[in-house]
Amino acid sequence: MALTKYGSLCTEVYEITKPVGQDYPDVSYFIRHLSQIGGRILEAMVGTGRLLIPLLEAGLNVEGIDVSPNMLAACKQNCATRGLNPVLYEGSSFRLNLPGKFSAIIITLGSFMLLETRSAAISALQAFAKHLEPNGRIFIDLGLPIDSITTENIVKQREPVKCFDGSVILMQTSSRIDWIEQVEHTLIRYEKWQDGKLIDTELQHLPLHWFGLEEFIMCLRENGYTEITVCANYTDGLKPSSCHDQLCFSATLASTVFEN
Repeated sequence: MALTKYGSLCTEVYEITKPVGQDYPDVSYFIRHLSQIGGRILEAMVGTGRLLIPLLEAGLNVEGIDVSPNMLAACKQNCATRGLNPVLYEGSSFRLNLPGKFSAIIITLGSFMLLETRSAAISALQAFAKHLEPNGRIFIDLGLPIDSITTENIVKQREPVKCFDGSVILMQTSSRIDWIEQVEHTLIRYEKWQDGKLIDTELQHLPLHWFGLEEFIMCLRENGYTEITVCANYTDGLKPSSCHDQLCFSATLASTVFEN
């Protein structure tokens, strides 16, 4: 069984557990900020359209990119169901090579952490800079692997997911943490059962590379960004105070980068 990042079973679970149309905290946060910016916007690692669709429905000019064909197929279907036809690209965020410039680039729900290495993360920041208009902004949120610290190398059975076709997907997870490289490696085994028979399996490697708060601010500055702000949990003005907080960064492309 080959390792995948976002295969068909993973995508199906994501669709069921994070459906489009729910009240997610990042939706109102991004509508508020991006409405003030306007222009052409890119959501990197767009996934199934969970965020993209409400942004489009709010009248924003948003395009999306994702490396997973399964996620993009689900995104296209979700958009079509709602009468939407956005521009979508298949490709990697750290090898970004798209036509034109954007007024903002966003990555939500810690997806930036899926760029497994420090070099990939920095390459993505540099690629974003090349694709931003003068004074363009990026929005990236990050987390910390706190929940895995006490359960490292322990196999955990997750709650079964009931599928729309009546089948059930079972998941087992096990994580290990590379403290030197700052990467949490999680292995997820998916098993899809129907009428007592195993009908599909999938093995997913989910790497999450984390940064400290000041460390990421330093990376942003070193790669051409200024006017850096950070809040907790998509709440403007709320200072991060807990290791469980989602760290929501925003920054502006420095004018000197554009001039070069």
